[in-house]
Amino acid sequence: MANTFRENWNQFKNTTAQFLDEQRYSTSCQIWNNDMTELINKYKQEEATWYNNPQVTENGFMTTTQNLWYTHYLNKKRLNSLGLRAHYDYISPTKYAKEENRSYPYWDYKHDGKNLICKIGDKINYRKSFYDGTRCVWSDERRNSPGEYYVIQSRSMNGNYICPSCGWEGALECFVDGCDYCKTKFHIEDLKQKVSSVYNPGDWTQHRDGFTIHKNFVPMYVALVIIVIALLAIGINAGGAMMTLTPLLGFGVMMLFIIVFVGKKSRESMAGGPAKTSQTLEKIRSVDTHFSTESFIGNLSNKLLSICYADSTNEIEPFAECDMTALIVRYRGVIDCKLLECVLMDYHTDGDFQHLHVKVGMMLTKYENGVARQEKTYLNLSLVKSIRALTQSINDVNVYRCDSCGASLSLLTGGRCEYCGQGLNLKEYDWVINGYQYE
Repeated sequence: MANTFRENWNQFKNTTAQFLDEQRYSTSCQIWNNDMTELINKYKQEEATWYNNPQVTENGFMTTTQNLWYTHYLNKKRLNSLGLRAHYDYISPTKYAKEENRSYPYWDYKHDGKNLICKIGDKINYRKSFYDGTRCVWSDERRNSPGEYYVIQSRSMNGNYICPSCGWEGALECFVDGCDYCKTKFHIEDLKQKVSSVYNPGDWTQHRDGFTIHKNFVPMYVALVIIVIALLAIGINAGGAMMTLTPLLGFGVMMLFIIVFVGKKSRESMAGGPAKTSQTLEKIRSVDTHFSTESFIGNLSNKLLSICYADSTNEIEPFAECDMTALIVRYRGVIDCKLLECVLMDYHTDGDFQHLHVKVGMMLTKYENGVARQEKTYLNLSLVKSIRALTQSINDVNVYRCDSCGASLSLLTGGRCEYCGQGLNLKEYDWVINGYQYE
């Protein structure tokens, strides 16, 4: 009897403890979700205010990493050089409270060994118009379009803050006037969560890590349904046994086509889609356990946008060590760019560096001869990073450091130190483009 009572009591305590843990976890998630949602909405407000103001300032966004902020800076410079201006007619905020039976918005948290990463999926609603004087030359409008926002924060898995310069961990008070360990000076705001990238696809693509069957399959599926209906109509007109055989024949043709089509798309995926990304990801994580696909693709997306909007190679010098002149000329009239997909094709290491080959697809909006038009472009990129740089990109540019004198570096100065002129060796921190081919 006593043993039964003790077992019941222990079970009750364990159940109660589990319930309290779940409640605390649920409460923590609600707080995190609310904080992240508030940050996304502040970013949206900053973005709208930035574009609706005609001036190009060098301190535009407080909610983003500099890599993302830099893309907006170069984009606005490009618009001004073409005699254009952009204006947000509206941009809908993300609502924290989820309605029943709806999948958006959603929050997904991961840790890459150095940074806490949050992915927020939401239905995007906005209209951004481009004007030449009073004439609207292009409108980028999204209504209930699936999109993703990525937020990054220098936090360890146990909740401590991490110095983005030396990697030392400590409580927030240890960074009030900079890092207590390495004495690097930066604002306490730099340790707060920042929006690192935004994924807003421009076609059927639903995942930015490769081609999807969905975007290719839907048009074919509709066509097949039309064919079956046509065959059915023919069978009805013919009458008799043909009325029974025609629908069965049409159904069989449709199933055969689906098997062949899906098999073909599966092979394409293995050669250059999500399956290929998964294979390459296994190679990367055998070297870098905490490699984050989300962080990598978002970071690369910001680099590609900067390349599309750059007016000179100096503006992209920190993250491109090969001659990008031809690519900059090719993208001279681009006023808007969206990453459609990114496939990790291959990865290997040598004694000093990691090497990664990726294929990316982008949707470009070009303004030439007074007319705006869209085109898709594909690039094969070769990337390189130090074998010592196994963590993800630095949270904020204010703590990029000059290897020579230790001063803070900025992408706005081409990554060159304003004191000694030394350039930023970004390969020690992040991926750098060292080769490309376009299709």
